[in-house]
Amino acid sequence: MNRHDRLGRLMERHGLDAVVLRRPANFAWYTGGADTKVDHVAPEGVADLIVGRDSPLVLTSTIEAPRMRSEQTPDLEVVEYPWHEDRLDALRQVVGDARLGSDMGLPGTVDLSDEIARLRRTLDADAVESLRAIGAAATAAMAEAAAAVESGMTEHEAAARLAAACRSRGLTATVLLAAADERIALHRHPVPVGATIERRAMLVASAEGRGLYANLTRIVELDEPDPELARRQRACDEILARMRDEATHPGRTVAEAFADLRRFYADAGFPEEWRLHHQGGLTGYASRELIATPATDAVIEAGQAFAWNPSVTGAKAEETFVLTERGTEVVAGAVTAVA
Repeated sequence: MNRHDRLGRLMERHGLDAVVLRRPANFAWYTGGADTKVDHVAPEGVADLIVGRDSPLVLTSTIEAPRMRSEQTPDLEVVEYPWHEDRLDALRQVVGDARLGSDMGLPGTVDLSDEIARLRRTLDADAVESLRAIGAAATAAMAEAAAAVESGMTEHEAAARLAAACRSRGLTATVLLAAADERIALHRHPVPVGATIERRAMLVASAEGRGLYANLTRIVELDEPDPELARRQRACDEILARMRDEATHPGRTVAEAFADLRRFYADAGFPEEWRLHHQGGLTGYASRELIATPATDAVIEAGQAFAWNPSVTGAKAEETFVLTERGTEVVAGAVTAVA
């Protein structure tokens, strides 16, 4: 079933005439990658997609309309309103008295945000193909940045290399972390602060392109790691592989996979480390569509993408993979590298 039909069934269930998609993730999902972000931290995009029984249309301001027509949604009708006028008033002028749902709980609409997010989490064949390309580009960007890491470089410089490597491939690293030496063990989310890299570094990116995310972590060892750190990294790699190969299968719940994860930590000799950081979960049109917990009862399905990120103090592993009808396919790989 295509995206339009899936939204159509949702509209029927709620007795609605149309649905307004304002969140960039949902706009990208429905259109196959159109980008409505200008301010990347804003929860709403600069255009609305109005999906009714017939052909969808785009509503946006006079500022954005030319770009939507020529670059983002050339196959859709684009209706524009003066940028200085109220956006909700413009929406009502277009839809009249139609009964509306929306993905942001807009005034006068039925809030469908959770239901649309559930539809979005399962990727169709076109989205999986796009994610393969995004993952390959993210993997290449990470490899380029990791190869440039050298002793004496600061975290800011390493992060800049990773950001540039992503941007040069059409990606935006909306999460970008870099840690030097001891900071890898001190902080699970090491936002770069400028510490100087001497012996080792950790680079982390959630890289977005065409609305889809590839997530990966790379540990760069400039010297031979000490035996304990090497043991911890092997444990992370083992847990990650077991989550991919043993735990994440269609028909199971995320909570069941999480129970396996706790067991994998114990098997690796680190039974309590899972408590120190979230372990990842579903990805796709958000860096994390769902973060797994012991209580996450969502059912795993073919077509979903996952980014598990096990960590043991001083070490971490992360990759992005998709569950296809043929099995598990890694689209963005995490590799421990010796520079």
